[in-house]
Amino acid sequence: MTRQTLYRRRRDTLVEWGENGKLVLVDCGAWRKFAIKPELLELLSLLDHPRSARDVHGAWASSSRPEDEVRRLLERLAEAGIVCRDAPEDDGPDPRTDRPEARRDGPGAPGDGAGEGPRPGGAPPPGAGWTPYELAVHAQASRSGVPTRLRGTPPAARLLHPEALERIELPEDTAPPSRPLDRVLADRRSIRQYAPSPVPLPLLAALFARTARVRGYLPPLKYEQTQRAAPSGGARHSLELYLVAREVDGLAPGAYHYDPFGHALERLAPWSEELDDLQRRTLCVPMQEDQPPSASLYLTSCAYRTGWKYQGMALSLIYRDTGCLMQTLSLAGTDIGLATCLTGRVEAPMTPSFLRPYRDRLIHVGNMAIGLPAPTSAAHRLVPVDGAREGRP
Repeated sequence: MTRQTLYRRRRDTLVEWGENGKLVLVDCGAWRKFAIKPELLELLSLLDHPRSARDVHGAWASSSRPEDEVRRLLERLAEAGIVCRDAPEDDGPDPRTDRPEARRDGPGAPGDGAGEGPRPGGAPPPGAGWTPYELAVHAQASRSGVPTRLRGTPPAARLLHPEALERIELPEDTAPPSRPLDRVLADRRSIRQYAPSPVPLPLLAALFARTARVRGYLPPLKYEQTQRAAPSGGARHSLELYLVAREVDGLAPGAYHYDPFGHALERLAPWSEELDDLQRRTLCVPMQEDQPPSASLYLTSCAYRTGWKYQGMALSLIYRDTGCLMQTLSLAGTDIGLATCLTGRVEAPMTPSFLRPYRDRLIHVGNMAIGLPAPTSAAHRLVPVDGAREGRP
């Protein structure tokens, strides 16, 4: 008995609106685009699981094509890489690439591994765990490496809040001198439990000064490029820091924006149940802790600063910039004696009412809990690698 060929659409495809309202199919694995008709979109919607040409012909309600014509259309789509033939042993070569070395595992791999058996070493099939949207962002970033300059006036590197209730000038850095880097790296760890004492404002001022303060502009001045402790793609530095102060000695409870040019805090809102809920949602829930920290950072990005120069890969760069700043904050916090923990809980759209006027300019990219370290507990002790390997506590 002859086995019928089964077809299914590739799972790394998306549909977007093109010019004049036309439908465009995006191949996120190879980053190709196809203009399609609504009739074809209906066909692809039928291929979310393997189907034979006969099954597709019977289910394709709006089409009057004969079964042989449907089969030929499916074959053309398979040759183009829009659908794949689903065989029990192998999907066959990927028509989206003619180079064997391009057929690889990992994010952005052409295949999606459906229909495959166990892989050597328990490795997941190619593309496992990646959504089409993640593949699309990754593919876009990998194909937009050349920066685009002079697309109009560059956005300002400084964000001020004229609606601020008051401005608090921060003291200069009075924290102890930094320890050797190898010691700071060895001591760094995420701490989720904090002492019941307020965080001293001078320590927060030192944290801001050592991690986010602007040291100067880079030429040419018209590009609005700045020098800071953490690296940023193209020196665009899109990240803005908002302090949620629950218990900070010398600071009224509330929400603040850090001005890295003037080394000052702009008070945006007094303490409220909203800020309490914000800390619990973005920090306590992902940290799996009931007690919120004395202070926290709500990290945002003024995305257009990066997009002005790196259109198409801005989001990828912003995520990388966020990681660089988070590491810098973690190391500096460890160095000056603060206990910190980063969380990746992101809000889209942003919820804080104190940022309502800026929701079309900023995106939320991360959080950081800040406190004084609680007395050392067993939860903070490290298990030696050889001990874990041998099963010792």
